Amino acid sequence: MFKAKRVTVTSALPYVNGVKHLGNIVGSILPADVFHRFLDIMGIDNIYICGTDEHGTAVELAAAEERLSPEEYSRKYHEVQKKIYEQWHFDFTFFGRTSSENNSRITQELFLSAYENGYILAQDLVIPYCPADKRFLPDRYVTGICPDCGYDRARGDQCERCVKVLDPADLKEPKCSLCGSAAIEFRKEKHLFLNLPMLQGRLGEWIRKQEQWPENTRSLALGWLKEGLKPRCITRNLTWGIKVPLTGFEHLVFYVWYDAPIGYISMTKDANEAGAINESWKHYWKDSRIYHFLGKDNIPFHTVIWPSIILAGRDSEQRDTNYLLPYYVAGYEYLNWEGKKFSTSQGIGLFSDEVLDLFPADYWRFYLLSILPESKDSNFDWDDFRARINNELIANYGNLFYRVTYFIEKYFDGRIPQAGTGEEEDALFARLARTKEEVGKLIEEVRLREALQSILALASATNKYFQDKKPWAVIETDKDNAGTALFAAVNVLRALSVLLYPYIPESSERALKALNSGNKKFSEIGKLQLTPGEPVRAVILFKKIEKEDIEKAKKHRSKYSKTEKKEAKEEGKETINLVDDMLPIEEFRKVNLRAGTIKSVREHPNADKLYVLDVDLGEEQRQLVAGLRQVYEKEELAGKQIIIVTNLEQKEVRGVLSQGMLLAAEDGTIIEPAKQVRNGSRIV
Repeated sequence: MFKAKRVTVTSALPYVNGVKHLGNIVGSILPADVFHRFLDIMGIDNIYICGTDEHGTAVELAAAEERLSPEEYSRKYHEVQKKIYEQWHFDFTFFGRTSSENNSRITQELFLSAYENGYILAQDLVIPYCPADKRFLPDRYVTGICPDCGYDRARGDQCERCVKVLDPADLKEPKCSLCGSAAIEFRKEKHLFLNLPMLQGRLGEWIRKQEQWPENTRSLALGWLKEGLKPRCITRNLTWGIKVPLTGFEHLVFYVWYDAPIGYISMTKDANEAGAINESWKHYWKDSRIYHFLGKDNIPFHTVIWPSIILAGRDSEQRDTNYLLPYYVAGYEYLNWEGKKFSTSQGIGLFSDEVLDLFPADYWRFYLLSILPESKDSNFDWDDFRARINNELIANYGNLFYRVTYFIEKYFDGRIPQAGTGEEEDALFARLARTKEEVGKLIEEVRLREALQSILALASATNKYFQDKKPWAVIETDKDNAGTALFAAVNVLRALSVLLYPYIPESSERALKALNSGNKKFSEIGKLQLTPGEPVRAVILFKKIEKEDIEKAKKHRSKYSKTEKKEAKEEGKETINLVDDMLPIEEFRKVNLRAGTIKSVREHPNADKLYVLDVDLGEEQRQLVAGLRQVYEKEELAGKQIIIVTNLEQKEVRGVLSQGMLLAAEDGTIIEPAKQVRNGSRIV
């Protein structure tokens, strides 16, 4: 059984800019909610803290696009996200904001303690400056031509096309994204750094002792230490953020990554002030076990950087900034969408609000938790979604619940029947007791998916028991035996409903209400709570997903797809300027032609004349839709080198995304290089 005096649960704070996709949900918020709910029914004092991460460059840019101030923008999308998470039934103790006064105060206090302890350095940085706007520019405020792939809208931190990490000084023809000025200067300025090398010894000693961490968490943290830590800049030239309380640096704000995790602490204080926590908020950061839930890309930050911030601020002589280091860091692998990475720009995947228009929240919770990427990447698949909901949730649990309660309602006037028990019942109750112990151990080890599998195995065993007893066949000839089967089954169903409560809370609450049983104590799951004579009601908990429901869902396209928005914006608009019906050479140079080899060919699922091609472009793979089925056999195309227009807007063709266009004559004959060239070579 889980043993802890007090537990503080956090999930990675979702960035406030817009609505989050399913990958964000499954990688932090959802598993944290399940863990927190289990602690609740186990009777363990715990809180679940989350909120919006509201500072940084991305917020300033997004706010400017909507003609809002960063504060107005953050307030708007904090409320948007909060309402969505309520529909997902997330049970936050408090859902806060990093722009709160408490976060400013605690961040500044931790910084001053670290500064006085000697862990803060001042070093020069070369930063782009826009004379027209009279301000330094963060990396993402600079755009230009990527030096690697030639993309003319690459950002100063990373090229969206070739994904190469960049520095603003790497860009050709850099421009200010605020005013469009090309008169960018690169100036030196003093910034503040957290001296990680100075903390490496203490940090390494602590990490090596965390044997309870998952293997991927521990190995990633130790890998960072092995490479050697470097000073990390903690300030930025922005107006939106927490001001640096140090003479000579008052014009700077803290880098968003510095104040964001401190939000876990400040939101706990906010919760206390809002009445969501009755005892001292400091107990949850000074006498508690801290559990962080996050995606694997966030593991190094929560195991190296965030603990360094805490260590640097400890043992201050002037302020109380001694906070606990994390006890457990659950770092989840990625959720892919039908074999591809989630991508807003390419319209791949769905978002947390729009999925609820397709199916109920408990369906999504159940499915995502059944494929939770605890140790390796998992893949969302519509057909698998339907199969798991219909077979594992509805047939295994929902249908059994209805059948048992319906028989009690019909043959025993809606009251639990009298029962004697035999070997079969004793075996079923013993199985329930074992499942309870097994689930308790798995939850303590934060193995949530395996715990769900154990619960579903109990549901299967209960189904088998019910099928073997066949109360419907003996109800007329042996009502006592039928009553015993219904008594045993309904009691195990009550326990199953409690065990499933953290996973599908809304459905479980309905089930327990139908059984007239609000007791969700984990310690009493093995006891037979429903006694003869108590009333129950028959309830259909779920609706089966039909094939046409899934086909309709497959056709749904995200309203947040940037590709779709660009197409709508550009519809009916000339994008190339002709002069006397001639194409100027400057316009033609915008066309990016590259050589690539067709690696595989498959028939388009929704069109008789189209193929779907997978093409190797050297440093990347592209998927193309091409009308070649009446000209070429599949075998003729595989291995053929072709020429592709790579900088066309990506477009969906009959339900399949096409990421470019190949060159062909009007009769369909493919244009090929005269001889083999390197894949990715530009055609000039």
